[in-house]
Amino acid sequence: MPDEDGLIAAHYRIDPARPGPVLAGGLRAYTVTDRRDPALALMAIETRVDLPARPRIGLSRGGPPVPFAVLPIEYGLGRDASGRPGWFIVADALPGKAMGLGRGPLRDADLAALVLQPAATALLALQTRGLTHRAINPDNLFRAGPSDPVTLGPFWAAPPASLQPAIFEPPYMAVCVPTGRGDGVIADDIYALGVTMLCLALGRLPLEHLDDAAVLRRKLHVGSFAALTEGVSLSPLLADLLSGMLAEDPDHRLSPALLLKPEQARARRVAARAPRRAQQPLTVGNIAVSSARELAFAMGQLHDRAYPILKNGDVERWIRRGLGDAHLGMQVEELMRRADAGSPIASGRGAPDRARPQAGSTTGPLQHPPPHHQVLMRCVAVLDPLAPLFWRGTAVQPDGIGAALVGAAPELASTLEEIVTADAITQFATDQRRPDHAGLREEQLIWRSWLSARGPAGGWKRVTYAMNPNLACASPLLGGRPVVRAADLLPALDEAASNADRTRPPIDAHIAAFLSVRADSTLVGELLKLTSFAGPGDRLAVLRLFGRLQMRLCPGALPALAGWLMTCGFATLDDWLSNKTRAELQLRVADAAGLGQISTILELVDDDAARRADRAGAAAAAVRVRQLTSALSELKGDAPRRAEAARLLGTELVAGAGLIASLGATLALALQ
Repeated sequence: MPDEDGLIAAHYRIDPARPGPVLAGGLRAYTVTDRRDPALALMAIETRVDLPARPRIGLSRGGPPVPFAVLPIEYGLGRDASGRPGWFIVADALPGKAMGLGRGPLRDADLAALVLQPAATALLALQTRGLTHRAINPDNLFRAGPSDPVTLGPFWAAPPASLQPAIFEPPYMAVCVPTGRGDGVIADDIYALGVTMLCLALGRLPLEHLDDAAVLRRKLHVGSFAALTEGVSLSPLLADLLSGMLAEDPDHRLSPALLLKPEQARARRVAARAPRRAQQPLTVGNIAVSSARELAFAMGQLHDRAYPILKNGDVERWIRRGLGDAHLGMQVEELMRRADAGSPIASGRGAPDRARPQAGSTTGPLQHPPPHHQVLMRCVAVLDPLAPLFWRGTAVQPDGIGAALVGAAPELASTLEEIVTADAITQFATDQRRPDHAGLREEQLIWRSWLSARGPAGGWKRVTYAMNPNLACASPLLGGRPVVRAADLLPALDEAASNADRTRPPIDAHIAAFLSVRADSTLVGELLKLTSFAGPGDRLAVLRLFGRLQMRLCPGALPALAGWLMTCGFATLDDWLSNKTRAELQLRVADAAGLGQISTILELVDDDAARRADRAGAAAAAVRVRQLTSALSELKGDAPRRAEAARLLGTELVAGAGLIASLGATLALALQ
């Protein structure tokens, strides 16, 4: 848990009297002081439980610099202004307030010098690091004053694009579950920057009278540039730049390097071929479509209504006759032919038939979905190579599935789980000829291997924690305390012990799954052995796990947690055979528990040498008992003979005594 004085990573202190800037998505920011250098201007952003911090960003002190953007300096536990613990990310302070809208249009010269140039510089630096921003919009651009260049705001405190308004995203991203949009590519940031510049040039949001679904349909129908600039008067320079930044295909968008030279960018725009359009639209549900791309999105969203017209051939005929695209029609026809023939590739029958899993299931086999979901997914991928993965009407990018699982509603969680178990990601990447196909296939194999692990440390909880390295453990045993690193788990349990039900073990499926991907690899074997938390073997495994965690990661005292383990019988000595040894150990274990040393308790309870000595002593005692028992048995069996011998001996002794008495009397008479 946080230091007693509330420092983040031992150096950074939140100043409750100086709140930080207001950030989108409900993220709270605080002014921070570095006790090593109080003059530094810093801030800390508290992450949300349902929006884990974005992984693979790295810290600002490593790698090439990123001007006009802020990167994390440190991650860690701290306390907010109310004293409540939280998971914080420390970064350089932002230069001022967010630009936002409603302040009137910006001139072209200001847009170019104060927005385009610094933003393109930042994106070029991020591209060099292999990163994307995915959160560019007017509310996430900050500047010190009206004549100062902008700084791109935070983009690492939540999953990529999860807090981004849909209008700033290309259609293939906007349609996705917000947390499932994935990292994307730098061209997606160029698109968001283009929409942002249009907003700032207009002083308002374009198409503000339409909801997100209507904006998406409009973009798909006429193209993003035409839809967003409809009825808008732009200068020739800005119009040329925006048309290149808002191109539908990311490969056709202007690069950050070109945007640093706007005049050259105008000349380097790629002229995209207009999509084929049908004179007579095809209706999918309540949506009329006139291009292959519109058809793909309609079929993906309205999957129940799309499959019948795909099955009866209406889609194929419309593609051939309405669009005049024989090649695309042939691809759809081949897809359906293989599905009808029962091809494992097209129908999804390569996996065994199993029923659809219950949402959030963690154990047991998950059933393969009906074939038509696989067919629809593949048909959408063929119709539009830019489309996301559609499954049961839900759209997601493959690398966004992990973040989308966090806090997902049961129906969404079940859909996301099914995508993995159906090997849909591999097939989707193959159909779209994605360059990252091999990597996605390898990742899916890893996810499935995690799912195959039985017991509380496997299943979907393990997958979710593994796919979200910055996700806090969701165990209710922690009482809401944020635990992101394995080193913070035992101190949090120790703090929670005072209000815990100590009749229940201090471990559950969430903690087991969390540790299976955050703890040292040498401890994972112990976790995977667990079948429950009640059996003698399980109790010793948990004690061994907690003891080794304390030795390696948190050597401080944990008296409350040690007492909790003792109360639940995790340090039982009932199997020790020597009464004397057991009594001595009970005293020593009680002392170690009072000192909060679980590692010492483990050393006492799990001492192989002492146990061997105990068993050897018990074996020696058993041998002595057998010897004594045998001797007693022999004595008992010989008792009649010994009694007769004793009787005869007694008779002889009596007779002898009588004879001696007679001789004595005779001798006495003779002497008289």
